[in-house]
Amino acid sequence: MLGAAELALTAAAVGSGLVAGLCFTFQAFVLRALDALGPGPAVRAMQSINAAILRSAAMAVWFGTLVVGAGATGLADERDLPLAATALYAVGAVVITARENVPLNEALDRVDAEGPEAASEWPRYRARWARWNGLRTASLTAACALFTLAA
Repeated sequence: MLGAAELALTAAAVGSGLVAGLCFTFQAFVLRALDALGPGPAVRAMQSINAAILRSAAMAVWFGTLVVGAGATGLADERDLPLAATALYAVGAVVITARENVPLNEALDRVDAEGPEAASEWPRYRARWARWNGLRTASLTAACALFTLAA
């Protein structure tokens, strides 16, 4: 039977894997699919995605995984791996997201998808957003691996 630490580490591994997978999906194909729509429709679609994700279960997993990871670290006999995993998760899910991706999303929300600025704003947004999303995907994936090893 699994103890509390193992259950928490497993939950943190699953949560970080889900969040890493969400971010990976954007890197792997969502951004390219939006590019194929053209700037105006891409802006409109990303605005819709950004609004929808805030009202989804993804937010509970996004922030809940950080709480569970911190709790797992406190419960674990050996804390080095869970602490490193929690730190990597925090960097990817909270720090990069809050400092880089969210401000870019907020700026994109002010763009008129039907207006002429969409043609110049989408490529700028997309390049910067993808760069930061790639970094958080790597951080979240590493966190998932460390939580898995710690479990």
